[in-house]
Amino acid sequence: MKLKLSIIIFAFFIITALGACKKETELNEAKETITEEESALEEVAKAEDPTDITDATNETINANDAPSNEDHEIGTNLAPFLMETPPFHFYKSDNTIKKEIQPITLEMKSCEPNKIIDEDEWFINNNLSLDTFQVPNAFQNNNGNLPDNIAVNWNGLIITKSFFDDSYIYCTYGSDYSEGYILNIYDVKTFQLVYTYDFSAYRYSPEYIEEDYDFIQQKINWAVIKDDILYISHSHNTYANSSKQMNAYITAIDFTDQSIVWRTDALVCNSYNFVIIDDVIVCGYGFTDEPDYLYQVNIHTGEILEKLLLKTAPSYFIKKDNILYVRTYNADYAFDIIAK
Repeated sequence: MKLKLSIIIFAFFIITALGACKKETELNEAKETITEEESALEEVAKAEDPTDITDATNETINANDAPSNEDHEIGTNLAPFLMETPPFHFYKSDNTIKKEIQPITLEMKSCEPNKIIDEDEWFINNNLSLDTFQVPNAFQNNNGNLPDNIAVNWNGLIITKSFFDDSYIYCTYGSDYSEGYILNIYDVKTFQLVYTYDFSAYRYSPEYIEEDYDFIQQKINWAVIKDDILYISHSHNTYANSSKQMNAYITAIDFTDQSIVWRTDALVCNSYNFVIIDDVIVCGYGFTDEPDYLYQVNIHTGEILEKLLLKTAPSYFIKKDNILYVRTYNADYAFDIIAK
C-alpha cells in the first residue's frame, strides 16, 4: 500500500513539473512573439516619423539647392517642409541684396473694355498663353490635362492648381478647390518631386472679422524659382477689411535655409499670376470697392518701386516680346516696355 502511494505521489510530481515546463515554454514563446511584434511596430513608427527620415540623393537636382531641413528628404516620399508663420506686414531681412533698381518704363499702348466673360478670346486674339495645366474637376466633369506622373491626390488632398516653367511644375493641394496651402514642385523633365512645402501658417491673418472667417483663407496663387529663391504669392478672395487689411502678399524664400528674405506690404498681389522682368516683379491687386493697382516690386528687397492705378482689379500679367498685356475685370491693357 505504501509502495503504491509512493508511486502515485511520484507520478503527481512528474506531471506537475512537466506542466510547469510547458507553461514556461509557452510563456517564453509568447514573450518572443510580443518582442517581435513590438520591434515591427517600432520599425513602422520609425518609418512614419518625419523626424527619422534618412537623407537620400536625387541626381535630378543639386543637393545644395535642396531644403536644408533634417526632417526633409529628396525623392518621391518627401515630407512637406512646414513653413513658420510669416510676418503680416512688410519685412526685409539682413540678407537682402543692396542694389538700386529702377522701375520698368511702361507706356500705355491701349486700354479697351472687355466683356468680362471673354477671357479665352483675350488669350486667342492676342496670341497669348499662360503656362498652366487644367486640373481634374469632377464637379465640372473635367479630366484636366495633367501629365500622368503628377499626383492628382496627395496625402489625402486634391490638386487645386498647376503651372510650370522651363525647370519646374508647380502644384498646389488642398481639401477642396478653394484651398491651396501645400506646394509640390516637380522636375519638369523627370516629374520627380523635388520640393514640397506646407504653407498652413500663411492661411489666416492674426486678426480678422469673426463672421468672415470662412472666407479669409489665403491660398497660393503663383510661384517662381529664380536664383535659388522661391517667390510665391498668397491671397484670399474677399474684402481686405475681412482680414484687417492683412492679405495679398508676395514672399521671397531662400532655399538654403528656408528663411524669408523679404515680404511685401499687404494688398500688393492677388492677381492670378505675376511676371518677373529683369530685377522687377510685376503684379497687381484689386477688389470690389477697393483701389486697383499694377505694382512693380524690387526683386531683391520686396519694396514697391512704382504703382499704376487701373480701372478695375487685375487678373493676368503676360509679357510677350516688348509688350506687357494686362487683363483686368472689365478692361484689357497693353503696355510697351521701353528699354532703358
